[in-house]
Amino acid sequence: MKSSGITSSVQLIIGAAFLTAFAFFPAFASAQAANECSFSRTLEMQVDGEDVRCLQTFLNSAGFQIAATGPGSPGNETSLFRTLTKEAVIKWQTANNVSPASGVFGPQSQAAYLLNLISSLESQKPVAVAPAPVVTAPTPQPIVAGVTTSAEREAQEGAERTLQSVMRVVLDTYSELSDIREDDTAEADEIEEDLQDVIEALFEALDSYFDEDYRNAGADAEEALDDANDVFEDAGGESEESEAEDVLEDVEDFYEDILELFEDAEDDNVDVGDAEDLLEEAQDLLDDAREAFEDRVYRQAISDALDAEELIADAEDEIDVTSERDANRDVEDAKDAWDEAEEEIKDAEDDGEDVDEAEDLLDDAERELKRAEAALDDEDWQDAAQFAEEAEDLIEEALDAIGAEDEEDEAEEALEDAWDEYRDAKDDVEDADDDGDDVRDAEDFLDEAKDLLDEAEDALDDEDWDEVMDLVEEALDEIDDALDEL
Repeated sequence: MKSSGITSSVQLIIGAAFLTAFAFFPAFASAQAANECSFSRTLEMQVDGEDVRCLQTFLNSAGFQIAATGPGSPGNETSLFRTLTKEAVIKWQTANNVSPASGVFGPQSQAAYLLNLISSLESQKPVAVAPAPVVTAPTPQPIVAGVTTSAEREAQEGAERTLQSVMRVVLDTYSELSDIREDDTAEADEIEEDLQDVIEALFEALDSYFDEDYRNAGADAEEALDDANDVFEDAGGESEESEAEDVLEDVEDFYEDILELFEDAEDDNVDVGDAEDLLEEAQDLLDDAREAFEDRVYRQAISDALDAEELIADAEDEIDVTSERDANRDVEDAKDAWDEAEEEIKDAEDDGEDVDEAEDLLDDAERELKRAEAALDDEDWQDAAQFAEEAEDLIEEALDAIGAEDEEDEAEEALEDAWDEYRDAKDDVEDADDDGDDVRDAEDFLDEAKDLLDEAEDALDDEDWDEVMDLVEEALDEIDDALDEL
């Protein structure tokens, strides 16, 4: 029987991890709520067995009832996987972001099940599961609040965070595997073998965790996370670690550039406004981001780094001086705008419009650009930026002369509305996150939407109105996808 491209050996490893996790988790054992089901096979239509009864018991107690009364209802679970069980599994899969939500409880669903267990470790609260004994296992003493030392608790929390990260990467890799298998079965098999090693390492980490050996659990989990990230990138994905490292390094470089600009401005008695306070706040956030990165909390690292980036940009605006980076950027933007304007004016001429005034203005803009480039050669950043700004003004006048103003207004309005949609969606996602919902996919869609809107801002600066409209449309689609995830 085909199981979503995942080998039976991997299923067995996942099943073993379930068995150990549920048998030894102290809080569950103390409440007699340890679900000792061993999901060592795919559960789907027509399958019979006690593992099906255990699945039904879990679904009923987790809020996804098989039936209100009769066979399959709470207390009347059966060993038969039939239509009602499939429908309940689909609802559970949808709620837990398992795609496709097919009603087949295979390796990906089982991994998501394990992720839910690991996600509950921080609170040490039992999840809604019911006992269905398969293997008798020793029951360790429950953890008592206040007994563990601060160092032990820190090690425990670190292990929990890393275990969660490993499972997220494993699930993401599963998602990539189906596409790879369609194109290259051999490559998919190789990635699958590497995944097996990751899950074996995860098993060892869980074993140490439930023995309350948190230091070894954390070390094993970190090793598993490194391997999981490597496998995920082999499957074509970008790991959170890699993304966080890139973002953090870029923002730290930005900080160093603006700090140098600030120090030079102070030496020259230039007005720096609130730049010093903003840079101090940015440095604190960067410290937090670096700490989160070292703790392997990559999403937090990215969030803190991006917040720092906004403060650094604000600090740059406060400094009343033009940097080399600013001057080069302004001149390049003006040159791009000139090229696009020239093309638009030629198109207007081809359409039979009178473009004499527009061409004269464009010639004036070209002269300003030459002066800007000369200022760059002389390292006179202030003059270069000023000449570039004058060139942009002339370019805008040239476009106005051929009636391009309506397109600009439409593009500006569309972009402004899209940013409003983005901010509203971000508020909704943050509210859902506060409520304990899984918002990872929604956040990914919003990140993509923000990138597209940032590109649209650049296109607006370049006066490429068609590009603005295309990017806005793509961003709105990403925002809709984010809201659908909620």
